[in-house]
Amino acid sequence: MEYLVTSIRELTSKRRLVYVNEERAFALYAGELKKYNIHLGECIPVEVYTDIISALSRRAVIRGMNLLKSRDYTEAEFKKKLRDGYYPAEAVEAALSYVREYGYIDDERYAQNYVAFKAGSKSRRMVQAFLTNKGVSAQIIESVCDEYYNEHTDSELQQIVFQLEKRCRNISINSMEYNERQKLKAYFYRKGFRCDVIDSAMDLVSKYQEHS
Repeated sequence: MEYLVTSIRELTSKRRLVYVNEERAFALYAGELKKYNIHLGECIPVEVYTDIISALSRRAVIRGMNLLKSRDYTEAEFKKKLRDGYYPAEAVEAALSYVREYGYIDDERYAQNYVAFKAGSKSRRMVQAFLTNKGVSAQIIESVCDEYYNEHTDSELQQIVFQLEKRCRNISINSMEYNERQKLKAYFYRKGFRCDVIDSAMDLVSKYQEHS
């Protein structure tokens, strides 16, 4: 395969973005362009291109490990972060394989931790939406959520009851006009709670208010 350098763009005073065959390939330091004898309009020999990818793969692993020191990432976030750093696809995959192999990154563990931490304050639908946005697979999300919510069947009910007691501290649910009750239900529905859970929570709070 021919690796023709079709463009070299300045990223910073020290780094250059190299395009090969009209596509973004990788970023190198200015000194590395000289080291690898890379020039606009010239082809990169296969063995040199292979050396560059190998060097950038090692660099991507180091960069990835530094990222994971500060916080957890999903695989999708991790890959995006490295791509945003102009690492080539081969280097990104090499770094991901390394951190995955040694357990530094694990989407299932990430999802389990998030669900356990947020299920007490967010609806299942909101939890699932967040994890989807983070790039966690639908299969992992469904499995982790099923496991958690099957063990904590009253989690969402308790959340709504707690919030209802705060919102209805000075007013009885039973004394509310129909429109007021519907607005209250709509508020929780927008938060991602199911209608049947909302109705159950409102019934519980209204009964509590009757006997208090």
